[in-house]
Amino acid sequence: MLLRFHKWLLLVPTLVCAALARGAVRMPHVFTNDMVLQRDATVPIWGWATPGSRVSIRFAGQHVSAIAGRHGQWMAKLSKLHASARARNMWISGGNHVVIHNVLVGDVWLCAGQSNMQFPVDGWWGHVLRAKLEVAAATHPLIRLLKIPRNNTPKAQKDFKANWMSCSPAHIKAFSAVAYFFGRDLSQDTHVPIGLIDSSYGGTVIQSWTPMSALRHTPALHGDIRWFAIAARRYKQAQKKYNAAMKAWRVSAHSAAAKGRPQPPKPKLPRPQNPFTLSRPSPDMAPASIYHAMIEPLIPFALRGVVWYQGENNAWVNDRLYGVRLKAMINGWRDRWQAPNLPFLIVQIAPYAHYPDPTLGVPIVWQGEQQAVRTLPHTGIVGTMDIGDLHNIHFRDKQDVGKRLAALALQVAYGQGALRSIGPMYQSSNIVGHTIIIHFTGVRGGLRSSNGKPLNWFMIAAASRKFVPAMARIDGSAVVIWAKAIRHPLAVRFAWNSGAQPNLIDGAGMPVLPFRTDSWPLQ
Repeated sequence: MLLRFHKWLLLVPTLVCAALARGAVRMPHVFTNDMVLQRDATVPIWGWATPGSRVSIRFAGQHVSAIAGRHGQWMAKLSKLHASARARNMWISGGNHVVIHNVLVGDVWLCAGQSNMQFPVDGWWGHVLRAKLEVAAATHPLIRLLKIPRNNTPKAQKDFKANWMSCSPAHIKAFSAVAYFFGRDLSQDTHVPIGLIDSSYGGTVIQSWTPMSALRHTPALHGDIRWFAIAARRYKQAQKKYNAAMKAWRVSAHSAAAKGRPQPPKPKLPRPQNPFTLSRPSPDMAPASIYHAMIEPLIPFALRGVVWYQGENNAWVNDRLYGVRLKAMINGWRDRWQAPNLPFLIVQIAPYAHYPDPTLGVPIVWQGEQQAVRTLPHTGIVGTMDIGDLHNIHFRDKQDVGKRLAALALQVAYGQGALRSIGPMYQSSNIVGHTIIIHFTGVRGGLRSSNGKPLNWFMIAAASRKFVPAMARIDGSAVVIWAKAIRHPLAVRFAWNSGAQPNLIDGAGMPVLPFRTDSWPLQ
């Protein structure tokens, strides 16, 4: 009896530790050492603890608390914080104590998209321009980096495994080049700490980044939901058939072995692939699957804004609904963050000569990107017509992308101007005699030819809707378009080709964005 009592005593520390672990305060990985909190905004802090327990948070002279709900989740909110480059600690107390060290206060930007956003500073098969020099010079203690692991799941996730890091040569190599160059230039403009969240996944379509709620609220996208349901049903049916066949084979194999007979051949059925948990990038990734894994766990972390760089995979399949999809995704993210004015900066996908249909897929995405900017407040776009590589979809000049994004951020997110595009964007047109005059927004310092040669990549059409090459001349901040063969012009298209690299720029050296003045059906 005494021996049993002693054995029980030996178990007490283990039982106590297990109980404390169950009641311990846990924080999601968006809250780790070296993080940046958003300035001038209410800052949500959340995590998990024993249901009904009180959790206290202390930071920057504030003391707030919350009660964990019945599922253990809790949330408290810090009042607006002033920007601070002084490293401070955050204390979270409940059944235990958690200390988050080296916390700064500044601006946090979420940088999301596919491979051109994912492309790291140290590159893959190639490198960004001056990669070795850029890596060597990447010591910026006031820039902090958080790289979300690539993942896609059928259900919303609450966390991921990653940690904030100070910007250094070692940490920047595998980090998004676009995000880094954007953050570096922005920090020089704002003089506050910058937090960069790299949530990128190459080879993905915008549907996989879009919340299901946004799809449900957009009638034109209900087909994505139907596909989701059909794919789920087909997968379950295929899985059931596969399991039954394999079970029957195992029974037959066991019976044959028991009787000393040869084993029957294994069924030649491919293992069904769950479309909602694909382990590699694919256009068949389920709607919302990447959103569930790589965006949802961040909500409602306070942000200054979002940089979005995606569209190549949708262009490859001639996605005529890209503009609708982009607007739905932006509205969906804003709704989930409860931030209707959350700034979105869009990077125009660059020209590339090897798309299957050069006059359809990429121009549709270009048009959709601009439609989103024209119709949604607090959005903007940067042009890339002059810095892409026609034979490398992952072009090397990510520095200029970052520089243009930083300039656009000052306009859209920091109230330092009214521009919504870095590069002139089509505004309107009017027909005068045998010509069409094109007017733009965002023109800085007039218009000019980048190489001193006649303007190129303009097409014009009459009622026949057959576009022919056009001549063009600059008239102040407008362009006059005509063609000898067209006496009664109705429409103009500019750079309406995935391989276009036109020479029309403004006085600041920024390329004019592609456009079309017509609304005729695209062939």
